[in-house]
Amino acid sequence: MSSSQSVLLDSLLLDLFQELRQAGIALTLEQYDLLQQAVAQGYGLGGWQDFKRVCRLLWVKPCVNYDANIFDRTFDRYIQQHHDKMPDKPVPEPAAKILPPKPPSNLPQIPPRKKGLSTQKPSQQKVATAVETQPPSSRFENTTKKFHLTPTNFPIQLSDVQVSWRLLREAKQVGKDYELDIEATLYQIEREGIFTDVVMRPIRVRRSELLLLIDDSSAMIPFFPAFAPFIQAINEHRMTPAQIYRFTSYPDEYLYHWASQAKAEPLTNIFPKLHRNRTVALILSDAGAATATYSQERIQGISKFLTALSPCIRQLIWLNPLPPERWKQTSAWIIDAVLNGKMLTYEPASLRTVARAIPQENIIKTWQMYSHL
Repeated sequence: MSSSQSVLLDSLLLDLFQELRQAGIALTLEQYDLLQQAVAQGYGLGGWQDFKRVCRLLWVKPCVNYDANIFDRTFDRYIQQHHDKMPDKPVPEPAAKILPPKPPSNLPQIPPRKKGLSTQKPSQQKVATAVETQPPSSRFENTTKKFHLTPTNFPIQLSDVQVSWRLLREAKQVGKDYELDIEATLYQIEREGIFTDVVMRPIRVRRSELLLLIDDSSAMIPFFPAFAPFIQAINEHRMTPAQIYRFTSYPDEYLYHWASQAKAEPLTNIFPKLHRNRTVALILSDAGAATATYSQERIQGISKFLTALSPCIRQLIWLNPLPPERWKQTSAWIIDAVLNGKMLTYEPASLRTVARAIPQENIIKTWQMYSHL
């Protein structure tokens, strides 16, 4: 996008923000800033309807001051007034009669991203609840009807991330393999002679490597600020060695670099570099709970990915920003079962508990057990 288009888009965002406020929707500057961040990352640039969908995700909430009908009427009226001002994507030129030569086959190719998932009941899909910008309680509300998250008071702070990383780096027994305990063996030889048996001990690792995977689907946009402590800890080398990748709904054949959405890495390149006794995979995803959707495609894709990932890592941690009450009858409900009930809520206590735990083998159940649901 050119600088002139960027200026035009900023003007449209501000005008729309002001019109919605004048119409009675109690938007705040934090919500305006969140929309700017989403647009800067490429969301909502597929036309007016795509832009409206992103605005709805971030700005519409189930309460009186954020009425969805007011939002729809105001937004549709705004589109009619400014329909020709939305920056268009470049239109490809018509093909010439004489086709140009094919480009060299060794040029890097960017694999296409998934744009959506099919669900069993598309008519019942719901829009994710927007971020609450007033300072209520920092805890999740125990209700299936609404869910609020305050950007100034997120459950997991940087200090929680650092404590959990120290716990993950403590020496832990991994699997059922044993190694020679040289010190204990020498002590036993001194006591019983050179014909004594050697002393074996369980293998314990003292090093951890983090693989952070963040779901960047549209429904996850309101929760991106909550993940900032993890990204900050990695960028400031408080958690190292570590890698950050993004995926949409579920990893297919590629993971995408967090800092560069267009830079893809095949799973066939990533998996061989993981260490079976060191790598801790941390997944941040709602698994479909934010939009209350059930998708067999998503469940099967996640199950296939986890089945391939499991032999390559020491431990898997899945944090869901939605409370368990919101998982029922959604993809998250089944994915939690695939994980043997190990999906966690986005809370410091959950993170510390799993960080202290000894990794368990065979945590992934087979997808075939749930394919009939």
